[in-house]
Amino acid sequence: MDKKSILKSRKKEIIAVLILVIIAIISFVCIKIFAEGEGKYVKVYVNEKLTKTFDITKDREYFIETKLGYNLLIIKKEKARILDADCPNKICVDKGYISKNGESIICLPHKVVVTVESNEQPNVDAVAD
Repeated sequence: MDKKSILKSRKKEIIAVLILVIIAIISFVCIKIFAEGEGKYVKVYVNEKLTKTFDITKDREYFIETKLGYNLLIIKKEKARILDADCPNKICVDKGYISKNGESIICLPHKVVVTVESNEQPNVDAVAD
């Protein structure tokens, strides 16, 4: 191959890489804008069943007790986290705060899932006490 064909080939490769980078950036921005809106509700699932729904704007503590152990959920300043748990690895405690739509904290040993959602499902009657 001569120098001209090598330069043409490299130019095409650079353009292809730039197009892929631009597509990746646009995709990332769209996901950030549309998928990560602020959540309005914190939902607690135990054994895949919705047990409680809380308004994320109201500070509170909630003790989640299961047959397998406990988790202490706190909601403060429109963020939720598991503050304490008696599971062996405490990954759920290490997760920290969640506040955006779709974020969740999962405690596998206790079969507990805490998730943030932007809307409340109809027919949910387990609103916070």
